[in-house]
Amino acid sequence: MKKLTFIVMLIMVTSLVWSGGSGEKTVQLTELTEPVTIQVWYSLGAKYSAPLEDIIKKFNASQDMITVEGVYQGGYATTQEKLLAAYIADEPPVLAQLEQSLVGSFVANDALVPLESFIKADKDFDIKDFNKYITQGATYNKKLYGLPINVSTPVLYLNRDLFRKAGLDPDKYPTTWDEAYNVAKKISDLGPDVYGIRIYNSGWIIDSLFHQFGGTIFNKDNTKCLVNSKEIKEAMGFWKKMVDDGIAVYQGGKDGSTMDASGVVGMVMRSTGSIAWFKDNVTFDWGVAPFTLGKQKAVSLGGGNIYMLKKTTPEEQLAAWKFLKYLTNTENQIYWSVNTGYMVSRKSAKESPEIQKILQEDPRYNVTYDQLVHAFSRPTVENWPEIEDIIQEAMTRIILEGESVDILDQAASDIDELL
Repeated sequence: MKKLTFIVMLIMVTSLVWSGGSGEKTVQLTELTEPVTIQVWYSLGAKYSAPLEDIIKKFNASQDMITVEGVYQGGYATTQEKLLAAYIADEPPVLAQLEQSLVGSFVANDALVPLESFIKADKDFDIKDFNKYITQGATYNKKLYGLPINVSTPVLYLNRDLFRKAGLDPDKYPTTWDEAYNVAKKISDLGPDVYGIRIYNSGWIIDSLFHQFGGTIFNKDNTKCLVNSKEIKEAMGFWKKMVDDGIAVYQGGKDGSTMDASGVVGMVMRSTGSIAWFKDNVTFDWGVAPFTLGKQKAVSLGGGNIYMLKKTTPEEQLAAWKFLKYLTNTENQIYWSVNTGYMVSRKSAKESPEIQKILQEDPRYNVTYDQLVHAFSRPTVENWPEIEDIIQEAMTRIILEGESVDILDQAASDIDELL
């Protein structure tokens, strides 16, 4: 309770600091008269940053009025924390990549620039070419605030060799959680060190789980937490049963990835972007299936979008729009997808010969596109990181420490204090 009280006090102080910068009015320019330098902060490390930096270099070379500087700020959470600090200090970059669930504070405090006015003024930009199931992740209160960069959905990775050893048809994947239980049971029967499925408490994975059991974390206007609903209690109870019965292993992080690569896990839910990881790290025969199990076909959007920040000048915002437009054009969407494995968000890019060739040569890439019709947006609440911690802690206590699912009643009450 002391921890929760501290969090509430911290949020109240932060809100007072936020309040000084919201509601600002800026004039939207249509032309730059002097050179402008802008920054885009991003969370893409390793091989994912290289294609982005290549696109930035090509943009800078294509004209002489705008210089874009890409700045790597660390992982998703670190980037959000740095951006919060920069915005409160009145020194934000004009563009920043944010993970789907980490935008709430900026939306709640009117810190983002809606893109509609730029889109309407730019006759060369066709927003209808973007997949609506993807852009919903950057749409708040019916306004579009960002454009997609590394958007993904979680898919179900299958160890086809373990399927065969267990006497299962590797081409017949589970479509419900009951089927997943039965498949996992047969695989786990292969030995004490073999698990039918790996589960873990990553936010977008458990959010998908909750939706699949018919539950949602909040009510429609995000004013009340519903994590103690019968649907979510049933979902957590089901996962607990899988672990208690010895057919599932509850393990995330690097240790979880080590298990995936070692070939002792029959099924696991991971990002679309993990296809490249599987190709680099796995030697067994593996496949990809939809992660739309449960009573309701639902899967969470993941990855990130790029947003435009307020407390920046009209010149910076116009320059930012021109770069956003370039970054997300069809040609660069194709280049990005080919070099990272992430899905494209433009219809024209998906229909291009380059992407169609990839989808035909490796149908595993099709799965994430096929399940987009079941995609939903992550919660957009101001204090999501703290709320997610409470839910994840409760799940671990339930699954590993033998706690009753009724501890979710207290979790819901604690979360209500943060809303």
